[in-house]
Amino acid sequence: SDSLTGPDTNQDGIRDDIEAFIDVLEVTEPVRKALKQDARSAQENISYDFSDKTESSVSKATEISKKFDRALACYEFVGVEVDDIINSSRLLMSLTYNTKKRTLAFLSYNRLLNGSTSVMLAPEATYCE
Repeated sequence: SDSLTGPDTNQDGIRDDIEAFIDVLEVTEPVRKALKQDARSAQENISYDFSDKTESSVSKATEISKKFDRALACYEFVGVEVDDIINSSRLLMSLTYNTKKRTLAFLSYNRLLNGSTSVMLAPEATYCE
């Protein structure tokens, strides 16, 4: 799709092609849900205009970044090994930011987080959607 966010027919925050990919993976349902949570946070950060550094855009970028932190904690909670978490997130990133426009949107989001830090969350069920 040429649109920045791409089609999301069921409006669950995950682009249809990425959701279809996740749905055919041979993984347990808790792992599938963690993958979808990660995909949703990756998709969300290109759903907003982060081209200008305003207080509101920095706040929104930080909020989305915290959702990604929760997705990482969820991966660990459902038993995904660290290397697999890294590889899964990288794969979802490459699928999500698969056009120049999407990559530039991600870079705009990421630029707003420059210098920010986050703390790894404990692997707890409360972080899983």
